[in-house]
Amino acid sequence: MYNILLLASIFGFVLTTLLFLKKSTQPKATMFLGSFYFLLSVYALQAYIIDGGYLAICTWFFLWPLIPYNLFAVPIYFYFETIIADEFKWKKRYLILFLPCALSIIDVVYIYLQPSEVYTEMLHNAMTDPKNRLHVSYWLLDLDQHMLMRHLWQFGALLIVLPKLLHFIKVGTGDGLKVILNKWLLVFWFGLTLFAVFAIFYAFENMLGINIFEGGSMVPIILYLIMFSIGVIPIYFPTILRGFPKSVKSLQKDAIGTGTGTELKYGLEEPEIKRKLEELNKKKGYLNQDFTVTKCASELNIPSHHLSYFIKQYYGQSFTAYKNNLRMEHAKELIETGFLDSNTMESLAWTCGFANRSSFSKVFKSATKYSPSEFEQRRKVGK
Repeated sequence: MYNILLLASIFGFVLTTLLFLKKSTQPKATMFLGSFYFLLSVYALQAYIIDGGYLAICTWFFLWPLIPYNLFAVPIYFYFETIIADEFKWKKRYLILFLPCALSIIDVVYIYLQPSEVYTEMLHNAMTDPKNRLHVSYWLLDLDQHMLMRHLWQFGALLIVLPKLLHFIKVGTGDGLKVILNKWLLVFWFGLTLFAVFAIFYAFENMLGINIFEGGSMVPIILYLIMFSIGVIPIYFPTILRGFPKSVKSLQKDAIGTGTGTELKYGLEEPEIKRKLEELNKKKGYLNQDFTVTKCASELNIPSHHLSYFIKQYYGQSFTAYKNNLRMEHAKELIETGFLDSNTMESLAWTCGFANRSSFSKVFKSATKYSPSEFEQRRKVGK
């Protein structure tokens, strides 16, 4: 059973590393999410060490983790707020989220200031009777009271963001990435809520010396399974590693789109990505035969699916169509300046990024309603 905690910790540490190292379109939200998974990983690891009977070989991993654990509500609340509002602004009322942590700092410092025998006895009791370790008394609160307060704060933070979350998921349901984001947020919120509720049950059981469910180990087993689920569920939502597109106003004045320019869309930060894309186009990278959505996205330093989404929203076309339109504009310019007077059609196709004349001619006719040869003849007639 305790191996579940170890697996949850391993998954959590891997996810934390990926979240902190991967470049994201929403760095603040990703930082808060990574911070939560780091806390969850340490939490699961310590539970595995203590409940699994390994505290004797990890005596250093005791007491002090109470301080970061009592910050659980902070990254959770900040993550949802940042995702929903698409930004993070500090407010004084957020200080209330740090109250459990402040109390834990006082209690931990108090224990460390006591004679060493106090800490040694506390450590010995945790090693010999791990199931009752939550009954230990500090100064302000007992350990089970710290646990109760921590998860009450977590539960309260989740309830506060719920109305905003429900409103948020109703917006932009026609966008594929937004639908994925909605599913992730709902699943994540539900998992965190279950985690908080069963942790509260567990704390009450220890404080009152009762079993809420038949079988004394039912609540901790469920709690362990929930922690494991929260740790591994991001596997089904890999997009969170790079963040989701941001909601901004479209400045679509020069775009070849079908929507209105002032419509609020769930897209990337369009002015910035449009500027980078235009700078890249000035280098005419689209004329390279290996100019794929992956390579272009890499040049822009964004995920490829975000680039595809941006071009679809902003220009109303696929990446391939967007690339071919640029190539056709270049091809028309070359023909109009007499390129074919001294070069072959195959050379024109290669110059415009196509592997052969056939595919080039097909795309050219689709874009101009004329074959390259017909377009060249019209140019000569018009002289």
